[in-house]
Amino acid sequence: MSVLWEDSAGLPPAAAKGDSMHRFMLLIVSTSMTLAALVGTGHAASSMRDALSERFRPSRMEMATGSDEGHVVTKGTVLRLTADRIPAGVLRTTQLNTKSPRFPVHDYARVAIDERGRVSAEPGSVALTQGTRMVVLNLKTDRDRVRLFTHTLDPVQLPDGRTAHGCTEFVFTFDPTTLNTADIATVNARIEQWLAVDSAS
Repeated sequence: MSVLWEDSAGLPPAAAKGDSMHRFMLLIVSTSMTLAALVGTGHAASSMRDALSERFRPSRMEMATGSDEGHVVTKGTVLRLTADRIPAGVLRTTQLNTKSPRFPVHDYARVAIDERGRVSAEPGSVALTQGTRMVVLNLKTDRDRVRLFTHTLDPVQLPDGRTAHGCTEFVFTFDPTTLNTADIATVNARIEQWLAVDSAS
């Protein structure tokens, strides 16, 4: 009498081996598809960031103290606020010790605009008026957000009578598909509803 041995799952050895190989191949295919999707998303995010950096070219500012603090020495794209009473924090610079270089401490006031155009804003030290000229110091893209870190091109008057440069972070939320497909036209249009490119600068 012949005996047919089975594994612990109740399958003959040959069938069990074939089932294991099938599961292994499914795992490889699934992993490859996941990696391909991640690479594609990363490429799209990089393309979007590059395109936005070209449209909203970053500026560089002076790190000195006093009247030159915050002065823009390398001017990128100049933008104009299209809305009134946009909150802003106040730029200040500091250093770790007397010999270290100065670096900016941006007290950014955040203004968040969702997909439907609804706005939530943090309180700031000063309210910027419509038409205020702004420059971009940094730009970041996430899975579903574009963040612009902006700085007033010129000093603005504070409530106490002093003048300083204002700082506002604009956060635009998008459907992830818009950023993954690098739909730059849609993204630019949304941003420029709030920050119009100043063609005169």
